[in-house]
Amino acid sequence: MTGFAVAGLASLAMCSALVSCTRAAPEATPEGAIRLFVEKMESGAEDPRAMREAYNLLGPRARANLKERAARASKGQGQRYEPYEMLAEGRFGLKFRPKSMTSRIEGDDAFVDVRGDGQAELASVRCLREATGWRVEPELPDIKASPRRPDGGT
Repeated sequence: MTGFAVAGLASLAMCSALVSCTRAAPEATPEGAIRLFVEKMESGAEDPRAMREAYNLLGPRARANLKERAARASKGQGQRYEPYEMLAEGRFGLKFRPKSMTSRIEGDDAFVDVRGDGQAELASVRCLREATGWRVEPELPDIKASPRRPDGGT
């Protein structure tokens, strides 16, 4: 084998080793996206960036819901609110501490069963695959139309 061939093989082996050592982003899996979302929500009271980061981990339906809530709050309060500000900063609480997660992936949808201690501690969370990774689609209450006053005002 020539010196160039040996050097080429050594370079190829080194590149392969570097690629295999690269860690995937947490949101590369549905379970990772949920873990990261929970982490960001729990640290939101201490870290002002965490709520923005949590918002960015949400799927399109949840983001649209929070955008509408922010628009309504801005109109009603006379000041501008950002959609991430509609997340309950520092008030997010888990009903249980996740111990394990298993997902069922169907195309670009995933359904993650989150388990805690005991049979009563079970939640199912939907995730959606986007180009940048998995996004969490929590069950958010629908936004109801504002009631109208008889005189036509709101």
